[in-house]
Amino acid sequence: RNGCLGGVATASLMANIGNRFLTATGEQVVHGFPAEVVDRLIGAGAASPHWKTREMPGVVIDSERLKVILIEMMREAGVTTLTHALGARPIMEGQAVKGVFVESKSGRQAIPAKAVVDCTGEADLAWQAGAEVRMETSTASILFKLANVDLDAFVDFLQEDPDGFPAGMDWVKDLGVFTKNWKERGVLFFPHGGGRKWRAFQEAADKAGFARAQGPAMNLDALGMYALRGTGMVVINSNFYRVTDLDARKLSAFELHAQEMCYRVAELLAKTVKGFEKAVVAHVGVDLGIRASRVITGRSELKREALIDAPGPTLCDDVIGMAVVQDTKRECGEFMKPYTMDMPFGAAVPKGCDNLLVGSAKSVASRPKALLRGMSGCMIYGQASGAACALAARMGKAPADVPIREIQKELVRQGVNLGGLARLKQLGLNPVG
Repeated sequence: RNGCLGGVATASLMANIGNRFLTATGEQVVHGFPAEVVDRLIGAGAASPHWKTREMPGVVIDSERLKVILIEMMREAGVTTLTHALGARPIMEGQAVKGVFVESKSGRQAIPAKAVVDCTGEADLAWQAGAEVRMETSTASILFKLANVDLDAFVDFLQEDPDGFPAGMDWVKDLGVFTKNWKERGVLFFPHGGGRKWRAFQEAADKAGFARAQGPAMNLDALGMYALRGTGMVVINSNFYRVTDLDARKLSAFELHAQEMCYRVAELLAKTVKGFEKAVVAHVGVDLGIRASRVITGRSELKREALIDAPGPTLCDDVIGMAVVQDTKRECGEFMKPYTMDMPFGAAVPKGCDNLLVGSAKSVASRPKALLRGMSGCMIYGQASGAACALAARMGKAPADVPIREIQKELVRQGVNLGGLARLKQLGLNPVG
């Protein structure tokens, strides 16, 4: 629906792939497509090669270069890509999705398909096809990029009040680790929401009379920041909008208002924060990033007790990928546990319609909402849904009817980690090598 690939990572300017790749002990458990994307970004100089440590809260990326990397990957796979082509409605035969109507400069066109993956993020096609969904309240934001920022001066400024740094937020351990990541690894990751706990910034905002809520926007002091050394640019995430439904009029109003607020926040930074004195807005995201909205009812679902502070690993027979269990109590001294939970294929299989899978982890079956809405989770479900639909097309079956072992075999062939040798044998996958 845009002029580029990538969605939140590009059109919305979210320049961070959260570090769900590594357990508390530093073992990389997420491979497959997410790892391939990171490797390609590193090869292009668009991400740091020093991200494989739990001290790194995320893989900070160059969103502009990612657009081109995704073009290259699609070309290599032999994919025909249409830009500015909105998936407007599913083509239905009874309860089965048989393709998609798209709206573009060519008007309305029909694309018949043997199987369909809904990667809209809001389960737009699944919902229109009659899938069972529930609407969840959440927030939305637009990011923006500043140029002419002296990031070394900014990092030095933070050292002036070390006790005022928002330690422990957004997987950032403390000021020491934050500084090390910048000076030794070339990555700046200031925690999203950290602006609200950063003492110097709050004092400066008070002195400037800055209103943290303006119109429908709130948390204008959230101030997540992401940057790579040598660019002089930093991406800012610092506005929130309350989303209770997907009414296009409301979302449009939020989106346009957010673009104005990006300049308000930029002006405050230029006036109050060292290193930002000459900063100018170089780019504003073109998509409002909605954190959660429609969630399907699936054949199975992701559950909080398996992902958040779980006492041990959770296994499932229809595993299509792994997520590291979070440690909110920091019992391991990290934000993650040393073990994982299996991500079930059934969470991508909606009830109420056939021949369609949901490929966005934001809208797969999850209770509570969007447990794995981050980029790595979305790429894992996207890869699994794509593989399942490809197999379905070859077999002449609906994706939900493809034997799970066939899907798992294909995922393992593509480099996806479904567990160690013993686990693969337990699943009957008979791994080689």
